[in-house]
Amino acid sequence: MIHVSLPDGREYRFTHAVFDYNGTLAEDGVVAAEIKELLKQVGAIVQVTVLTADTFGLVREQLGDVEGIQLHIIDKGREADQKRDFIRRCGPDNTICFGNGANDMAMFAEAALAVGVIGPEGAYRLTLEQADVVVTQPKAALQLLLKPGRLVATLRT
Repeated sequence: MIHVSLPDGREYRFTHAVFDYNGTLAEDGVVAAEIKELLKQVGAIVQVTVLTADTFGLVREQLGDVEGIQLHIIDKGREADQKRDFIRRCGPDNTICFGNGANDMAMFAEAALAVGVIGPEGAYRLTLEQADVVVTQPKAALQLLLKPGRLVATLRT
């Protein structure tokens, strides 16, 4: 579990971290070795799920052997609804989610905390407006979980 306590009394207790794949963790379907290692580290602390329609068809090859993470491949079409429903099953109050696309908006609205990731593939403007925190690379997103003091610094009022 990751516990984040803010000076204004807000508290987060994350037991689940849900990541979109393409554009959030992967560039053109490929994940850097450093990101795989960070995912493994995060997976030792909380339940990590990579939630994807697998646009490039590479997620199993790229992440199938990374310890501590679960892959959940959703059907193409109605991805936003499927992502929202997955967050609901995880328990929204204990879930932090990460994404960059239009199909991530519904899960952003559902999760306790939403992190927008602006990577090389870009990010959907309206999704970023719905994010609680925005970072500019997957490494920074994962380090928010490994160094939760960064969340405190960003979210405190």
